[in-house]
Amino acid sequence: MRVSLLASAEFALPTLAALLAAGHEVAVGTQPAKPAGRGRELRPTPIGHQAHLLGLPMAELQDVNAPEGLAWLREAQPDLLVVVAFGQKLGPAVRATAPWGCVNIHPSLLPRWRGAAPVQAAVLAGDEQTGVCIIDVVERMDAGHVLAVSRTPVGRKTAGELLDELAREGARLLVETIDRMASGEVQREAQDEQQVTRAGKLQPDDGRIRWEHDARDVDRRVRAVTPRPGAFALCEDGERVRILAGEPLLAVGASLPGVVLQVGPSGIDVSCGRGAYRIARLQIASGKPLDAEAFLRGHTRLAVGSRLGP
Repeated sequence: MRVSLLASAEFALPTLAALLAAGHEVAVGTQPAKPAGRGRELRPTPIGHQAHLLGLPMAELQDVNAPEGLAWLREAQPDLLVVVAFGQKLGPAVRATAPWGCVNIHPSLLPRWRGAAPVQAAVLAGDEQTGVCIIDVVERMDAGHVLAVSRTPVGRKTAGELLDELAREGARLLVETIDRMASGEVQREAQDEQQVTRAGKLQPDDGRIRWEHDARDVDRRVRAVTPRPGAFALCEDGERVRILAGEPLLAVGASLPGVVLQVGPSGIDVSCGRGAYRIARLQIASGKPLDAEAFLRGHTRLAVGSRLGP
């Protein structure tokens, strides 16, 4: 089958690999390269870079709905259009270029968590499970019929770990769904609009830790924003500390939120509105990521009795 894959982010790399491994002919449309790094050199998207390495037909599309974007798609003559972490809304003319339609891999259990950051939203909300859906692309974002779904427990995973897992599972599920489409076995299920929740794009300040919250809420926030935009707090001297990993401690006596209660090889215990949070791995702006024991050997900012601020 001829597949035009519209994708940009790293999340889509397993999908590209799975489509090629299954024997599909793939043409790739992606966002244009952007300046990056200190030299501000143009850097292609992860998918664009991989397509170039593999010698695949590829186009950088400033706007896939523009005449040049539509012309590229029509020249590719796709049987199926697949959209994964592309970053552009697809108009009706684009969706109509493939006779088998246009499908998307969405990393949530729709209709829960439509939007830009569904995995982070699931972790932040304390959902016990999340998953990935294959859906039809329609005019409204993430509102199409569901063709297939796979579930996975959230557990103590970070958003980054879940995204990696769901990227692989979504790729597998897509190839399976294409096979079922070819055999006429796919069933489409409408989403329940009464159950819709939305996941907006994360902002840098969403990583700010509020120590007055329950330790479990602090833990969920750290995991939800890891690796991006990253959890952080401020030392008394104003130095920003990135919190990379830790765990909630509920059986801990009350103290002012943000006060360092205990330090040691196992971590740095910080008082929360209820319980405490044990920081196991952290980083200051001028340093590298360190486990708590190594950090304490070189820094005195987080001594017992000091306070981390919001």
